[in-house]
Amino acid sequence: MLKKFLIVCSICLAFSAISPLAAQYVRVGGQDQIAMGKLDEMEQLLGPAAAGQTVDLLTRLGIDPVIGKMVVEELLPGQKIELQAIRAHQETHYGVAFLPSFRGCYLYLLQGADDDPKNMPWHVIDKQELNCWNGPSVLELLALRRADADDLVVHHVNYNHGSGVEEDQTQVFSILNGKLVQTLVTQDFLSEVTLGTEITTEHRSTFLRFPDLSLEETRTITVNDKLEKVERRYWRWSEQKNRFLSGRFVLIVAPGISKR
Repeated sequence: MLKKFLIVCSICLAFSAISPLAAQYVRVGGQDQIAMGKLDEMEQLLGPAAAGQTVDLLTRLGIDPVIGKMVVEELLPGQKIELQAIRAHQETHYGVAFLPSFRGCYLYLLQGADDDPKNMPWHVIDKQELNCWNGPSVLELLALRRADADDLVVHHVNYNHGSGVEEDQTQVFSILNGKLVQTLVTQDFLSEVTLGTEITTEHRSTFLRFPDLSLEETRTITVNDKLEKVERRYWRWSEQKNRFLSGRFVLIVAPGISKR
């Protein structure tokens, strides 16, 4: 029995030496617990973790355990809980926890420090709940106001759905005075069936950030999968308004229609 015990201990020690992340699991009350650490390392550990371990970590971050349990149980194939550091020009260290679900998405602003998680553990300081009906919503970090600071861009947030219509938005949240503030909202998808017909009109927008911090929005419009037109506009940050402002859409392509 003693020999078997020593062999098991040797295997555990060898595994810990090979994988630094393994050391972040500690025994608490007879159950493995993910230790507080760097956001990207904690995110990696969530992949193979059991549901209880994931909910436990989210709860210690300050996320409602009811929400954590619901999200963990309802994750769709390809979806995952994201924990990312956010670049900020202040001395404050920020991070984000993004919890996707087919019913709702949860965006949590975290404060802490990757380099000192023991004395400055990550914890929730603000949150936004989004409608992610029929997902999948996607989180993207982009520098849109300053080259050294990230804004949180969430694509495919549902705005409207019903008989013959579905409408999604891209929403941008900026960190202003330690809060998540919505600073841009624009439609990124619309599918609409004309009442009493089989005509389906779709609008789709894609986005591209430029080095001058402008955000290009290109929108294609199709009718029954036939391209009708492509138009484009640009979003830029306004210090005076404390939000992003856009210009008008400019026609780029219109098959069968001469450009004026």
